[in-house]
Amino acid sequence: MMNILVEERHCPLCKELNRCGAESGDCWCFHTEIPLELQEQIPEELRGKACICQKCVEAFNKH
Repeated sequence: MMNILVEERHCPLCKELNRCGAESGDCWCFHTEIPLELQEQIPEELRGKACICQKCVEAFNKH
């Protein structure tokens, strides 16, 4: 069970801390569109469980 908590706090793409603020009621991602193409890169077992970090979203949007 501990592994699940650790994985939820890390970006499923770069493995860095995702700094999700959803539990506190507000997060940067609430105000940002996450491209479907990027969401599809999340491993199946982490979809809906771990947030992509802002750094990965910004890097994807630059390309």
